[in-house]
Amino acid sequence: MTLLCVFFIMLYAVQLIDDEQGSAIRSELEGVFSTVLPPEPITPPTLSTPLEDGNGLLPLLADIRQVAQFIPESDDIRIEGDQDWITVSLNADLLFARGETRIRDEALPLMQAIAAELKDFPFPINVQGHSDDTPAKGITNWEISALRAASVVQNLVLYGVAPQRMAAVGLSYYHPLNTDDTEDARAKNRRVVIFMTQTSEAAPWSRPSERN
Repeated sequence: MTLLCVFFIMLYAVQLIDDEQGSAIRSELEGVFSTVLPPEPITPPTLSTPLEDGNGLLPLLADIRQVAQFIPESDDIRIEGDQDWITVSLNADLLFARGETRIRDEALPLMQAIAAELKDFPFPINVQGHSDDTPAKGITNWEISALRAASVVQNLVLYGVAPQRMAAVGLSYYHPLNTDDTEDARAKNRRVVIFMTQTSEAAPWSRPSERN
């Protein structure tokens, strides 16, 4: 605005000069302002993400491992993966009271921390519930594994993960980590596994392999 005001004041002053001198001055001014005033094109900012940098899911893998370090019972969390996939296996006793399918209040900060890491990555997530082979009262092992998986999904949604990215799967006790007939083995088999991969749209809906 200041430049425009100066421009018009100078034009007015030029009018007070004789025609020959005024014409020359006006021509010179128009040339100067025509090179100064045009606006510069605006270039949108370029956003960089871990995926664009070629690191795949490795940043997420490192961040979730950092989250696990703040959990006192860190042995109840198993994290595996590489740049294309990641699994977070949570012992069910860390999340649920025995025989329950509602996440205990003490585990909600952990769910919130995991959701904070997962929500910015766009890939589908498969949440799988596993029970042990102990007969449950009033509910089957199929139901308890499926309901626990669904409970984890609902809490991830509550803390910001897009619901259309996720599926909840109940696998009962047919995929144990440990086949020993002991209470310790059964405790390890009760778990919920969060699985995500960027390699294929179809792959997340299959069961990921787990190593003992």
